[in-house]
Amino acid sequence: MTILDVKYLSKIYEGQVPRQALDNVQFSLLKGEFVGIMGPSGSGKTTLLNVIATIDEPTSGEIIINGVNPHQLGQTETALFRRHELGFVFQHFNLLDAMTVAENIVLPLSLDGVPVGEMEQKLNDMASKLGISDILDRRIYECSGGQMQRAAIARALIHKPSLILADEPTGNLDSKASDDVMRTLGSLNGEEEATILMVTHDPVAASFCKRVIFIKDGRFYNEIYRGDNRQGFFQRIIDMLSLLGGDRHVLSTIRL
Repeated sequence: MTILDVKYLSKIYEGQVPRQALDNVQFSLLKGEFVGIMGPSGSGKTTLLNVIATIDEPTSGEIIINGVNPHQLGQTETALFRRHELGFVFQHFNLLDAMTVAENIVLPLSLDGVPVGEMEQKLNDMASKLGISDILDRRIYECSGGQMQRAAIARALIHKPSLILADEPTGNLDSKASDDVMRTLGSLNGEEEATILMVTHDPVAASFCKRVIFIKDGRFYNEIYRGDNRQGFFQRIIDMLSLLGGDRHVLSTIRL
C-alpha cells in the first residue's frame, strides 16, 4: 500500500531572482518503509519536507498522502488532515515547557477530545515502548535531550498517523542519545510498521533507514537500499555523499 506519492514536484520561490528549490521530484513510500532524504546544504531537503507537511505550497506537481492531496483541502480541513494523518519529529523537539512529558505526548489526543481512560492507556503503552514511563510527570526542562526527543517521538506516534516526518531528529543530540533515538525509530518502524520519512545530514542516522534518497540542486539524484548489512550500507551512504560534495575522509573515520 502506497502511503506517500510525490509526483513531478517543483517549488520556485519568487523574488527579484527566482530560485528553484525543487525540480520535478518523484518518489513513493510504501506502508512500513523507513526512508531517509540526504543531500548537500541547499539541495532542497527541508523544502521537500515542508511541502509534504503542507507547511509550504508546491509550484507544480502534487503530493498524495494516504490517497488524499492535502494541498487541495481548505484551511480547516488541512489542519485536521495534518493532525490526523501526520506525525512530526523536529530537531528542536518543539515540546511545550509549561507541560509535563505526559501532557505533551497526549496533546494530539486532547485536541481530538479522546476520552481520558483511552488517552491514559495509549500514553502508558507508548511510554513503555519508548522507555520513558518513569519521566512522564517531569517538566520538559527537567529532561535530557534524548528524553525530550523520545517524548517528541511518542507524541508523533500516539495517534497512529499514516506518515511520520522527521527533520534532523538527532541534530541536537550527542552520539549516545542519537544512537538511542535512531534505534528507537528503527524498532518502532519494525514493530509498529510506522512509515517514516527522515531528512538528515548524518550518515550514521541514515544507516538506520531501509532506503536513502539523495537529492542535489532540487532534483532526485540517486537512491540506495540497505539490505542486511548496515555497515556496508553506511559506507555506500558515505561514498554517495562524497560524490555529492561531502568530505569522505572525515566521514569514513566513523565506526558503527
